[in-house]
Amino acid sequence: MISMSDDDRKVLHVQCPACNQKQDVEVPERLIKENIKGVSIIAINAQCGHGFHIFVDKRFAIRGYQRSDFDVTALAVETTQVQTYSLPGIVKMFGEEPFVHAMRAILLNQKAIIVGSDQQILKSLFINFISLFEKELQDSAETIEIMSKEEFEHQNPLQYQANLVIDLDFSVVKNNPFQSEKAKIEREILKQSLGVKNVEKQKDDFKERISRVFLYASVMLNFIYQGMDNFKDIKNTMKKKDKNISQDELDLAWMVANSRYTRLLK
Repeated sequence: MISMSDDDRKVLHVQCPACNQKQDVEVPERLIKENIKGVSIIAINAQCGHGFHIFVDKRFAIRGYQRSDFDVTALAVETTQVQTYSLPGIVKMFGEEPFVHAMRAILLNQKAIIVGSDQQILKSLFINFISLFEKELQDSAETIEIMSKEEFEHQNPLQYQANLVIDLDFSVVKNNPFQSEKAKIEREILKQSLGVKNVEKQKDDFKERISRVFLYASVMLNFIYQGMDNFKDIKNTMKKKDKNISQDELDLAWMVANSRYTRLLK
């Protein structure tokens, strides 16, 4: 662990995953910006009395929470070595079904809970997973929470009825808020990236596809703000400009755009 120094500080707004109490904390700017992992793990001794970790990217956006099994005495940045996985490695550790649903949750800004017995694997998998989407999630309001199996079993199950819950030990989805949807588009996009022959380039291919999805979603939002709310009209307009637009990416972008627009109306 590296303790806080006299570096410039950045104020973050956190919400305790145990009691939901909100508070502000200061984090060291330099250590986070220079973290080669891209995501820093920061231990918080909250004013509410609970201890937990937050996962902060280089843009100082909180990407996830982890409840602590013990109290911490100071704010610190964790320097634990995190293993880097290939795209097939990330999918294998998740399981394909949990992966595509976690993908849908993060794209549509739905909270997801990832449960497992091995805390180090949980952290490593989370950081590898979030790195696939990190650049495009600057305005994401919801986060992923990782939790030990023991901690989860002591929670009220009704608390997570509206959330995606993944059991990493068995690679299964324990609670699925997308019951009527099969994540077919996400599955197809993943399949296309895994089909790239060079394993080292599969992750880059996946990131590029996600980047395009968010680009298309931004374009669609602009059309919606201008009063055009029919998907067929927007799709036809976009395809006139670029006939090579992937239908799968376009459909997923429409879901993302609708999700963001709905949040703005709330």
